[in-house]
Amino acid sequence: MEARRRELGDFLRSRRNRLAPQDAGFTAGPRRRTPGLRREEVAAAADVSLTWYTWLEQGRVNGVSRQVLDSLARALRLSDAEHRHLLELAGDPAAEPAAPAAVTREIRDLLRMVEPNLGHVVTRCFDLVAWNAPVDALFRDMPRPPAAEDLNVVWLMFHNPWMRDRFPEWEAEARRLTALVRNEAGRQAGNPRFQRLVDRLNATSPEFRAFWAAHDITPFTPSERRFRHPALGEITLRFMKINVENDPDQSVLVHYAPPGSATAAALARLTGA
Repeated sequence: MEARRRELGDFLRSRRNRLAPQDAGFTAGPRRRTPGLRREEVAAAADVSLTWYTWLEQGRVNGVSRQVLDSLARALRLSDAEHRHLLELAGDPAAEPAAPAAVTREIRDLLRMVEPNLGHVVTRCFDLVAWNAPVDALFRDMPRPPAAEDLNVVWLMFHNPWMRDRFPEWEAEARRLTALVRNEAGRQAGNPRFQRLVDRLNATSPEFRAFWAAHDITPFTPSERRFRHPALGEITLRFMKINVENDPDQSVLVHYAPPGSATAAALARLTGA
């Protein structure tokens, strides 16, 4: 609960500092030193007391009503994703699963069915728990396989040189991934596994630490991603996520090429399909 309160306060502070006074209907006078809104301006716009709002940013408030949270979201001009994130941070803490859930036979069948496209399974803590033959073939030229505790897509993105080489737009990908982690943080506040991952990344990666401090939030949306491969050259794949209904901790990520395209033929060559 304490971790969730701190995260909520940090998020509110970051959104307050980001918002220009004139965008919120305030006049930015010549003596203003605050980069964004003052606490008293947010409190007035949200119709709460300055003392209470200060305590909220300091992580000293237990329990916030939905009405007040919605009012704060309006005062801070939060996006829909940021508003949802705010609500999650103010909710009940998530519990850490006793053990990683098994990947079912049906999910493994699905991973085989999407071949020669790339398919893998990740948890809400971004742990990589299963993948298909094309992903295995893609990893084959990795100089040193990651240790079991490092089989996490965020950890690999920031700490595996092979991953950096595979993404022509590595910084944009890393920023987006960090924003996805931030987007999940509200649900996972209080989850020791999630907190260990964030703490470990903050302690070991200056780039992650800088991206994390920005408090940017991105919900998952299907899109395209460019890869660089020594045998296939540079290819662009579409990607999408399939949520596992009977296990909300797992999702299937599929990177695919349009049928009949040159990229589809390149993926088929990757596994000899």
